[in-house]
Parts: sequence; C-alpha cells; structure tokens
Amino acid sequence: MDFRQLEAFIATVDHQSFSAAAEALYLSQPTISSYIHSLERELNTQLIRRTTKKFEVTVNGQQLYEYAVALLRLQQKAITELSNTGVKELHIGTSSVPGQCILPRVLAGYRREAPEVSAFVTHSDSLDIIQQVENGTLDVGLVGMKTDCNCVFESIATDELVIAAPNNAYFREKYGDNADLKELLKEPFVMRTEQSGTQFEAEQLLQKLGLSEKDLQIVAKVNDAHALQNYVIQGLGISLVSHRMVKAEAQRGKLLVYPLGEYARKRNFYLVFQEGPYLPKAAIAFIRYIRDLSQKKEL
Repeated sequence: MDFRQLEAFIATVDHQSFSAAAEALYLSQPTISSYIHSLERELNTQLIRRTTKKFEVTVNGQQLYEYAVALLRLQQKAITELSNTGVKELHIGTSSVPGQCILPRVLAGYRREAPEVSAFVTHSDSLDIIQQVENGTLDVGLVGMKTDCNCVFESIATDELVIAAPNNAYFREKYGDNADLKELLKEPFVMRTEQSGTQFEAEQLLQKLGLSEKDLQIVAKVNDAHALQNYVIQGLGISLVSHRMVKAEAQRGKLLVYPLGEYARKRNFYLVFQEGPYLPKAAIAFIRYIRDLSQKKEL
C-alpha cells in the first residue's frame, strides 16, 4: 500500500461516497475505486460494503481508517518538521465555551512566544472534538467534558452553570434578583444540543432536581453557545449556560443571571491530546504553555 491509496480511502470514508472523494482529491471515480480495491486485495479483507442504496465501513475498514489517519499525520509531521521552510502547523479543536472564553487569549499569547507556528482552529461540539483528537485529525482540543477514550484529559480551568434569562420587565418583576429554581425552570427553555459539555452538565442538574427534558417547556435546541446566548437576550426563553459565557453580557445589562444555589457545582474545561510519537513539536509546546497558564490560575 502507499500513501495515495490511504489518502483515497480516508477521503472515501469521510465523504461516505466514492464520487465525492474523487471530487475532493481531483481524481476520477474509477481511480478511487481502484485504490480501494487494491487495498482490499492486499489486506485480503473487505473495507467498505457498498450497494446502490448503502455505504458501510466494515470493522476492519474502521481499523484501517484509524491507522491511515495516524500514518498520514506522521508523514505530514516529518515533512513539516524536517523541511527548511520554517513553517510549523498546530491543529486545535475547541468546543463553544472554551473556544470563545479561553482559546483566543491563550493562542494570542502562544503566538507571541512561537511566531513561526500557524494555528488551524476547528470549532465543534465536545464529543466531535474529542473524536478528532483521538483519530489524529487534531493535535489538541479544548472541551467541556471527558469521555472514555485513548486520550489524555487535563483540567485547565473551571466554570459553573447558571440560569440566564432575558433582562426584561417580566423577569425583573416576577423573579427580581432571586428565584426559586424549579419555578424558574417552568419558563420557556432554550437548550444546547446533546453532544455539548454544557448540555451534559445541564442533564446532571435536572436529574438532581428530579426533572427531565419532558418536564421543560423547550422552545428551541441550539448547537452553538453564542447563538443560544443571543436567543435568550432576544427573549426567546431562559437557559442553563456557562457563567463564563454570559458574564460580560450580564454586566452590560442584557441578561439576568440566577445562580443555582445549593445545586451549584464547578465544572471543568479540559485540554485533550494523545501522548505518543505522533504529537508535533508545536503541539507539545502549546500543551506546556497552556499548562503553565493553568498552574498560574490565569485561565
């Protein structure tokens, strides 16, 4: 097998289509098919089951995909670190809250220390970022939850959930500065999507209160923390949110923030990465930099 075959295989799995992979790699579809067939013959196993209606990666295909991603990352690492261009790349993934409240300042400081590094930032939900770090697509991630996977999770900062409500006459008159938590949760509710760290923490809180989603008056589900904050500001409903995320808007008078009282608890933001020989020098330096900021309580 060679890198062209592996690149074609990765693109086919990523796009779930031979034709889309061919378009992405500027190759013909027969060429992509030929590369996949060659891999299957060499490995003596089926990698992709394909019919006119179904595309499915086999168990062996999924295992090869993980190896292939790692091999291509190692190839790119060698090219980047051994070439004379002096350009270094750092691929960072971040979920919504750390992406807006932590990473910009961290990355600006890191770039002052390592101006030769070009950072490529991916924004997604926590689970997706963790998966991309695990399969080698990303060097490091900043996320709001931990999972059981082959990655290292290091807590770098803390936060807590609060209830954010529109700063309008209705909420000011009915609840004032304090509110009964269960009564407040009867209001129209804007929820984060299921794969976010914030939503995971929100579900834990609801369980403690003996509530579930069906007990809430959910008016919208949103996959972006900043968009959710704007929906609350516009009066769509209340939401359980990161205090870091809404603190500035609350200080500007655009939101009311209600603490969770006896149900409040700290949540962690994590630096996630894979230890091993595939980690680029730029990523290692970034990890050391963010660890130092965390130890100094500057995050």
